[in-house]
Amino acid sequence: MKVEVFVPLGSCVCNFAPLMETVGQVTSKFEDLVEVQTKSTKSSEASKYGAQGMCVVVDEKIKLPLGFDEK
Repeated sequence: MKVEVFVPLGSCVCNFAPLMETVGQVTSKFEDLVEVQTKSTKSSEASKYGAQGMCVVVDEKIKLPLGFDEK
């Protein structure tokens, strides 16, 4: 499974640390099955998914909002 986390790489880590912590908590349960990549919200991939702000994309299909719940 591929998990792409889109964050504003030019800003303070404090802006996206809570999102990264949540992603880490969820994906650590499946660490052998999950590949996590952090990408800029200004990247071509972000444009491809229509990601204008911080979000998580799972397997190039599911776009989770910033405050997603692991359930």
